[in-house]
Amino acid sequence: MSALQSTVSRSGVSSTTSPYVGSSRVSSDSTQTQSASTSQSSTIVTLGANNQNLAVDPTYSVSAPIWKVRSNDAVSTLMAGNFFSSSVNNRLNGLGSALLGMLKDGVDGFTQSVSLASSEAGAVTSTDTQKTSYPAAEIKLQIRTQSGVDVEIVLGSEDDRLQVQMQSSGDLSEAERTALGDMAAGFQNAIDGLTAKPPVLNLSGLTKFDTKVLSSVDFQSSVTLDKDGPQRLAFHADSTTRTLNVDGPAGSMNVSVDMRDSSVWGNAKQRAAAIDSYLKQFDKAASRGNADKALVGMFKDAFSQMNSDYVAPTQQPKISLADIDHAMLTGLADFKASVKQVTTSPNPKNLSEVDAFSYDASQSTQVGGINQFNRSISQQQQSNLKASYHMSLVPDVPLILTSDNKSQNYYYKQIDDTAQSKVGISYTKGVLSEAYAEQSAKQSTRTSKYELGVLTDDSTTPFNASQKRDILESLKPLLDDLKNEKPSALYNLQQKLLEVHSDILLKSDPADLKSKDWTIPVPQE
Repeated sequence: MSALQSTVSRSGVSSTTSPYVGSSRVSSDSTQTQSASTSQSSTIVTLGANNQNLAVDPTYSVSAPIWKVRSNDAVSTLMAGNFFSSSVNNRLNGLGSALLGMLKDGVDGFTQSVSLASSEAGAVTSTDTQKTSYPAAEIKLQIRTQSGVDVEIVLGSEDDRLQVQMQSSGDLSEAERTALGDMAAGFQNAIDGLTAKPPVLNLSGLTKFDTKVLSSVDFQSSVTLDKDGPQRLAFHADSTTRTLNVDGPAGSMNVSVDMRDSSVWGNAKQRAAAIDSYLKQFDKAASRGNADKALVGMFKDAFSQMNSDYVAPTQQPKISLADIDHAMLTGLADFKASVKQVTTSPNPKNLSEVDAFSYDASQSTQVGGINQFNRSISQQQQSNLKASYHMSLVPDVPLILTSDNKSQNYYYKQIDDTAQSKVGISYTKGVLSEAYAEQSAKQSTRTSKYELGVLTDDSTTPFNASQKRDILESLKPLLDDLKNEKPSALYNLQQKLLEVHSDILLKSDPADLKSKDWTIPVPQE
């Protein structure tokens, strides 16, 4: 192990241990429960009959496991049942939730490890070849309470070793223990997702926590499932910010959400509609740029989970927005999201032609004005796509490029797209005085055709559209009807606002803008 390894000592057979090694440290206001933790030396434990049906790696079949200490606690029992699995997913099964469960039940510190003797002397397989370094995982969860207590849980699995550690920097209140216990399932779901094959993101359970009790949550992982190398993840959440960074064999992604201004948040229905719209934009970008489906799928999960279940704001905004304002905004907190695929050069005859995919999207909102009755709102959305890839001249026939000109029959596509959306809203003396939306989308597709290594065609196809809409003009008749208390006025206005909300969401395809009957065309550049 590397980055997280320093937190969990590799002293599985060492005579030097921390004060809490091999047992649980119970808080002063709880009943003292000590297992055989006074043993400072390694103990050999042979697994019982309950583990006879496990799929055992033949490398391990001749060795008995060596434990930090002998213990019958729930975590050690789980480790005993999981240890001989060759799957890192099975190895860590239930351990994260069990450790948070111990915290909830009053335990403040616990360390345990189990290994084979071979892990201390250089593990070798039954064929006497060097043992591979995968599958392996390092997981760390750090939580800070509002009272300033730091809780840390670390899990590690590699080759012949499985180890866990849990500790808190101080005494926890009952409310804090309950809040930590409530995160147990979410923590385990995150572990299970990242150690699955293929890995998936399941961070929703880490975004939902009581911000009145817990201050911040940090989750880090490094998981190696095959020879392609580790996938690393870093997640942070507090009452105002959420950030996620993922870097792996297929590519990288980053999502950050700014939750400082809760006034711009819409209701759950508006947020769901906005998320769904963005996921469709991501799919279109992935299809147009020939992106790795698994990478984009994980990016979509990241965006959805980071924008779900907004926590209650710690303070009320200075200027509140009305329902009609929210209908003209996305309903999402401001965000930045990007994904980048690992670049490759698949053509040995022309290494400058790369297969690449890079996409980003963001939203920025400003709320201002001298008071509630004289306020202004501006919201911008944007996206950028840059991609390039090789494609066979014959559909459904695999493209195999070599140094031989006979293989050099292909299209080389280069994509460069941008999209923007802006909404402006103003109130004067409490009356809506301005509301408009502007959108633009530009696509550029360059296609180079090669036959027997000779460039036979090179063309660029642009596709642009820009529109502007006066939202206030379309709302005036409905607002007048509402003011005059006409029947169905409120219902008609609500239906119109649903339409407006759909229209202001970012459109990356110029065809989507051209199909809209927006009243004021903007001259194209």
